[in-house]
Amino acid sequence: MADNGIMNRRKWLLRLIYVRIAAFTIFIAAEAVHKVEWSADTLVLLAAVYALSACWFGLLTLNKSYVWQCYTQIAVDLLLITWTVNRTGGVDSYFSSLYFLEIVMSSILLERRGAFVAGTASSVLHFAHMDLSFFKYIPSTTEVWPDLPTLQYIISLNIFGFCSVGFLSNFLAESWRRTGDELEKSTGQVAFLQAFSDRIMDSLGTGLVTTDIEGRIYLFNRAAEDITGYRSHDALRLKIWEVFPGVSPDADSPRFEISTAKEDGTTVNLRFSVSPVMIDEKNTAGHVWCFDDVTELRLLERRMRQKEQMAAIGAMSAGIAHEIRNPLASIAGSFNLLQTDLKLDPEQRQLAEIITRETERLNRTITDFLSYARPQSPNRKDVDLAELISETMQLIRNSPELKQEHRIETWLRPVRADVDESMLRQVFYNLASNAFRAMPDGGTLTITLEGRNGNARIQFRDTGVGLAEDELKRLFVPFNSSFRNGTGLGLSTVYQIVNAHNGTILVKSRKGKGTSFTIEL
Repeated sequence: MADNGIMNRRKWLLRLIYVRIAAFTIFIAAEAVHKVEWSADTLVLLAAVYALSACWFGLLTLNKSYVWQCYTQIAVDLLLITWTVNRTGGVDSYFSSLYFLEIVMSSILLERRGAFVAGTASSVLHFAHMDLSFFKYIPSTTEVWPDLPTLQYIISLNIFGFCSVGFLSNFLAESWRRTGDELEKSTGQVAFLQAFSDRIMDSLGTGLVTTDIEGRIYLFNRAAEDITGYRSHDALRLKIWEVFPGVSPDADSPRFEISTAKEDGTTVNLRFSVSPVMIDEKNTAGHVWCFDDVTELRLLERRMRQKEQMAAIGAMSAGIAHEIRNPLASIAGSFNLLQTDLKLDPEQRQLAEIITRETERLNRTITDFLSYARPQSPNRKDVDLAELISETMQLIRNSPELKQEHRIETWLRPVRADVDESMLRQVFYNLASNAFRAMPDGGTLTITLEGRNGNARIQFRDTGVGLAEDELKRLFVPFNSSFRNGTGLGLSTVYQIVNAHNGTILVKSRKGKGTSFTIEL
């Protein structure tokens, strides 16, 4: 506060210099026009004002004792005004009004004491000057003097004016100063509250957006930036439904959930809570929109439903598979015996081969399903995953599913983990096989392995046909296959093996843009 007072006093001292130059220039120019010609006194006065102003400028730069400069400038100004009044008509001079200006500036610069000192000094100087000039003790330019009582009356009126202006200017200056202090304090409090409020808004983990009644965005906190990918300065130029395409302009429901796209095109699930900003009981100024990214939550819920669904299917189907497999073995054995006793023509032999082949395929499917329905516990041991992936890819290079148009790229960092080697080999083989089937016209399978936060992160990414949203939801469901002659158990087995290792598998895919499987172990 002390530094502010010093700087304010310096600022007002500069203003006093400017006011002095302007006032004397205007008054003297008016006096010169009135008298048609410039007198020697007028030129001396202007030179004195400009010279003193230059001195005051220099003192402000060199000397930091602004209080003494205030007193010095006021004293010199009062003497200068008195001399100017004396040389421009004395009792008839218009320059007497400069006393009032000096008193006002004194009350601003030196507060109550300045107003008292300037008012008193102006009264004493004016009284002494008028009386000494009247009784011829000092020279004067007054052409016609009034009688003594009239002169005393004029002097008394002027002194009363000086005192009144001193009192009023002090009162106004004090009120102005007090108001300024209160305003500065209030401004500081408002700035603190604004900064505190902004910090709270930015510290919230929930996205927060405020809009007017027409949907224009006025506030967009940091969590909203992180969730949506929009920067605040970009979002403030938009409307709420332009940032969130799934939001309805009406906002009839206070709580709802939408699936929308971020600025980079990524699909996210957002849960909204909307509250109106009320001016009074009937009128609404806008809305406050709070939202959370529940994409991971919905993904976990979907995984839980998949686990429950798969567990139920496995428990129910294991018995059914046994009931099918035993009669199927009997049928196959009986048919083989009949084949040996029957003489079949070529057409009948072809039909018999179809029966045998399809019976074997059905038996193989049931065997795979029983393996899926009754999973074994992993036999863990320390394995180099990079070496395991490389060996598996060496095997799959000889697979009939691999064509000349297919390419395999690997970016493998050495990572060791306690896993079941044969189970993970099956996972890698199934993922690679599915990738090649998803690229019937050729493409690239990229496999990466890296350590992250103490875990192994494995990714299989292809450039194939991709999957639609409804296909992704049914991806790990048994007997759900998008490939011809597929059993629909490959990815279900992959999911089961990863789950048995207490790992997670995440799938991202876009139709026509390829698919990526990311495994964390």
